[in-house]
Amino acid sequence: MGLEMLGTSLAVLVLALLLGTHVLSDPSRGTSMQAWEYARSLLTSRQMALPVSAQTWSTWSHAVHRFTSACFFLPDAKNATLPGALWDRFTALWSHKESIHYERTPYDLCFAVTWGLVLLIVRTVLMRALLLPLGQAWVQKPRIMSKRDVKSHERFHRKVHRFAEQGWILILYATSLVLVVAVSRRQPFWPWKPEQLWLNYPRTTMDALTKAVYLWEASNYIHQVIVINLEERRSDFWQMLTHHIVTLFLIGGSYMCCFHPVGIVVLLLMDPADVCLSTAKMLKYMGWQTVCDIMFGIFMIVWFFTRHIAYAFVWWTCYKDAPALIRFSDRLDLASGHALTPMSYMIFLLLLAVLQVILLIWFGMIVNVAVRVLTQKGAIDSRSDDSDES
Repeated sequence: MGLEMLGTSLAVLVLALLLGTHVLSDPSRGTSMQAWEYARSLLTSRQMALPVSAQTWSTWSHAVHRFTSACFFLPDAKNATLPGALWDRFTALWSHKESIHYERTPYDLCFAVTWGLVLLIVRTVLMRALLLPLGQAWVQKPRIMSKRDVKSHERFHRKVHRFAEQGWILILYATSLVLVVAVSRRQPFWPWKPEQLWLNYPRTTMDALTKAVYLWEASNYIHQVIVINLEERRSDFWQMLTHHIVTLFLIGGSYMCCFHPVGIVVLLLMDPADVCLSTAKMLKYMGWQTVCDIMFGIFMIVWFFTRHIAYAFVWWTCYKDAPALIRFSDRLDLASGHALTPMSYMIFLLLLAVLQVILLIWFGMIVNVAVRVLTQKGAIDSRSDDSDES
């Protein structure tokens, strides 16, 4: 908990600095130029000259404000005037206006990292204010737990913390699933139209919601990479870390190379199983073993069909349809969006295959848990770092 609080405190400090700089550098407020005028008058009274001209200072302020704006708001709207109010910017995400489209820009990385820090802070707040108290009330207590039984108390508090962690994962992936479904409904592709993933390539612009959700997914995994290094080490630390890094490379690479339609499909396939698994684990900690086992069975079915059957279908269309419908380029041209070269194509397929290998390893662990359920031992949290914890 000490490392988690330290990481969260640093995130709060960084966000406070970014937000304060954003407000102070806002040209519409004039605060930055007022500061320059004050500094100039102060130095003039002492017969000294300010080394920075008003024009240079204004240019710097605009550059800083553009950077901080990209940290909190979607950058690079094309052929559209964005509303200034925060609520108007939020409602613009759900607008179906074809005129509001966004281009890719290096500033998008600022947005993803900033909101990754926001998610880290939200996680800490929800864990302490909501999820841990719920865990104290809902997690099943040992039948006999005296005040002197230190081990039982430690085991109970560990389960409470696990319950809170799974509650956060449930909130995170349920939100992600809703957002990705909302984005998918706007796309022309569905399982019976795989060619739509590749037609009209490269699609260099996207609507506000698609861009926001895609970058938010990157934020999600950035925050998870931070969390996994702050929390107590688990038995599958390296598998989880590899999964998050590979996923970040896939999200970032597909975004830069205009393969985001495929990325949306993959994200749509990943989230349902996580929602089911977190629910099953929470039920386990609550002592509802029968309902937990039923939910775990549903989770296995969802995992198998989404992450192996449907995922294999997506990989096959990447392997078969992409080269047939898109002309390979001789060089990587991120500016035009055409990034399908023989090398990028092989890297893309390889990363998708590595992700599938990790999922297959986890599926083997899931089958082991299923065997425990069938042999009346009950489902357990395979990520537990305590062999006594069930």
